[in-house]
Amino acid sequence: MITTKSRWVAIACHTLWAIVLMQLCRLLYFFYNQSFFPSVDGWQLLHLMQGGYILDMVAIAYGLLLYYLMMIVGAYLPRRIEMSSWYRWIRHIAYILPLGFFIFLNVSDTGYYPFVLRRANSDIFREFQGKSMFSFYKDFVAEFWPLTVAFFVLLALAIAGYWLVQYQREERSSRRSYWVDGTCTLGVVIFLFFSMRGRWDFVGKPVSTMQFFSYTTDPQQFPILQNTPIALTKDAASRQLFTFYTNEELPTIFTPYYQAAPLSESDTLFGSMQGRNVVVIILESMAREYTGYLNRYIDGYPSYTPYLDSLMPHTLYAQYGFASGKRSVESFPSIFVSLPSFGGTFDDEAWTMDNYQHFNSYDTGLPLSLGDYGYHLKFYHGDEAGAMGFYSFLNRLGVQDQYTAQDYLAAYPDKSKTNVCAWGIHDLPFEQAMAEDVKSLQEPFGAFFFSLSNHSPFDMPIDYKGHLKQGTLPIHQTTQYADEALREFFERVKDEPWYRNTLFVITADHTSLSDHPMYANLAGHAAAPIFFFDPQGKLQGEVSNYVVQHIDILPTLLYLLGITEPVLSYGSNIFDQQAEHYALNFYHNQYLFFTKTLTLTMTADGQISVQKPAAYLQTEPDRATAPTPPEVAHYTALFKAIVQDYNYRVLKSSFSIRDVTPKSSN
Repeated sequence: MITTKSRWVAIACHTLWAIVLMQLCRLLYFFYNQSFFPSVDGWQLLHLMQGGYILDMVAIAYGLLLYYLMMIVGAYLPRRIEMSSWYRWIRHIAYILPLGFFIFLNVSDTGYYPFVLRRANSDIFREFQGKSMFSFYKDFVAEFWPLTVAFFVLLALAIAGYWLVQYQREERSSRRSYWVDGTCTLGVVIFLFFSMRGRWDFVGKPVSTMQFFSYTTDPQQFPILQNTPIALTKDAASRQLFTFYTNEELPTIFTPYYQAAPLSESDTLFGSMQGRNVVVIILESMAREYTGYLNRYIDGYPSYTPYLDSLMPHTLYAQYGFASGKRSVESFPSIFVSLPSFGGTFDDEAWTMDNYQHFNSYDTGLPLSLGDYGYHLKFYHGDEAGAMGFYSFLNRLGVQDQYTAQDYLAAYPDKSKTNVCAWGIHDLPFEQAMAEDVKSLQEPFGAFFFSLSNHSPFDMPIDYKGHLKQGTLPIHQTTQYADEALREFFERVKDEPWYRNTLFVITADHTSLSDHPMYANLAGHAAAPIFFFDPQGKLQGEVSNYVVQHIDILPTLLYLLGITEPVLSYGSNIFDQQAEHYALNFYHNQYLFFTKTLTLTMTADGQISVQKPAAYLQTEPDRATAPTPPEVAHYTALFKAIVQDYNYRVLKSSFSIRDVTPKSSN
């Protein structure tokens, strides 16, 4: 241990050590997820660390504030108080505890990145709402054991580095000591003030994340630059009012208005399924990457979904399908309201208060449309009632009934030990119970099911462990289990009287872990199965002339059901070949826009870049070429209009159908 008589030397050493540890966390974050950052070389990594230092100092200045105050105030206290055991121990804890917590957050977030492609923010607390975080960490400690080891190593370094340099006060011997302490106090206070601001001037807002994009060459790199303590308090996806177009020009390019109608005088498909039951099945983390049928053009491609592969040829499926979010809470508005999230969620208080009070202003959606036609609506989910706000969201849209883990355990109390996993009831037994419960619904009905087993910590019933194909990722086995659960569900209901009078929509909420090179791109991170299944066989074939996304489900269903009331919709009817067809998303801290001919990205300040489409995921491999200038111009204009319209409605207007008008002519 090194003992110093200067408190200012001790402060400097401890601050530098905290910076070193935060940078080590950043390096761990990068190298653990290096496959997601192909554009980052050694020099760019150093540049990101340079910008990250500023954000680290923001976190350190706030997190260690009590430590700094005790060190500074101690200079003006009697020696017997400052050097008392209780004062010193509080000071030690004020340094080690918050720094250890920062290390914990950064290391935990390192394993979370592959699932959401961003630093964790405050949404994570709502995502695990009603759950014991400790119960999850028990599983994660073993599953992500390299990170567990890294955490304890970094924590040990934090403690050792702190104890290595200790301050031992002596009585002041001259007036010079008072002058030195006063000057250094002023210097430290000024340093902390500007560190908390995240900038060395008085221009602009404190800790504006926008200022740090200059350190990146690709918005995808931004999570490396950030640290998790700051990400939990600062939203890099904050809405901005864009003015690409005037209020008169905007509705001539885009407006989120849809009203189902025949596509031609001879259109027999419109309303052909009027009165059908509607069952929406959302499969947790069922990425396109795990399916065989959608990747059948790739020789030797492994499949983990044998049942879906056998079902899809008998459905109307999207060859180029996309999820409209990266988290479950982002998929529900997209699927049921045709509203992309663009980084926000329906249960995020930051989006429903103050500047974002209009985010929850929508008053149309699939449940509301079905309810107006006398449908009995029910939500099925094997978690606890109210988990993650799903039912609250659907209840706001008119769903008045739900079937949850509590209902299952009440009906099958003897199954509580064998059929419960970390998230709730295992898929297979729950879907069997759902099949039984659906019998009680009065037709026509709308049943909305969200599965849960195919999620970290990838838990399965013991009967399936060791009996499924190993795969290359831990999710590959639970994917097979979820697929088998769906097969058993359809086997159970295929002879029910309501079955042939039902239209099924099957999709994933979002993608998840990935290790296939073909999916290591922007499109691959959002590629998801979307298909419509009619047991009567009236809907079959492949939609491959354009991309399809979650927000296309609502307008397509309204068209098939013949429901003509206008709704808010950012998507299109997939049968309308004259409509614009695209996919929207938000990850890597940027807006994303996919079509068959290109990929567009937009940073938070409105800078747009263009990429060619991804082969097999957006278009045929022989057409995965650079887009033409007219295509770039057309879709750039449309993309700008969509983002401008969306952000304006969040901040200034609303998503109510009353505030949406049909597209006007030029």
